[in-house]
Amino acid sequence: MKQNIAEEQQAVTWTTSDGSVLALRNLRASDVDILATFVKELSFGTRYFRFGRGDIEFNHEEIRAVCAPKPDGRIHLLILKIENEAETIVGSGRIVFESGSTIGEIEIAVTDAWQRRRIGKRLIEALLEGARRKGITEVRGRILASNRRMIEFMRRRGFTVSDSAEGAALKIARIDL
Repeated sequence: MKQNIAEEQQAVTWTTSDGSVLALRNLRASDVDILATFVKELSFGTRYFRFGRGDIEFNHEEIRAVCAPKPDGRIHLLILKIENEAETIVGSGRIVFESGSTIGEIEIAVTDAWQRRRIGKRLIEALLEGARRKGITEVRGRILASNRRMIEFMRRRGFTVSDSAEGAALKIARIDL
């Protein structure tokens, strides 16, 4: 059950209660600069919880590789704030999987200013729907055990969270689709 290309490229827009215009769409190869800015501007804490290191930095080639089209190995969605025709990423989420696999790994990050504003919920819902369309039947996520907010967030989304075989510092969130 593959999603057709036209459907994958369609953006969904909405206006928030504060008047901000947001759009949910697929990552594009042309998003290198705005994705680099997004990662660079994440707080130390958000980078720590997302990447395992708060001081992590990515070079231009690493960001370009993330933006390279890989429709058979991932779903990568962005939520963007649109202001004066400029786009700023406020949330990024992806599910990566091996071609032909039915198991995917989920990763999301939301800027501090947009956390607790339903951005993560929209990302998760859209990612899981995209995974179902691609034939993924199970999604897993690795979460630092100290990231209590993300653990509770994933539980509220229907994931079960358990200890990791890799040690006490890591939890595994899992959901069957």
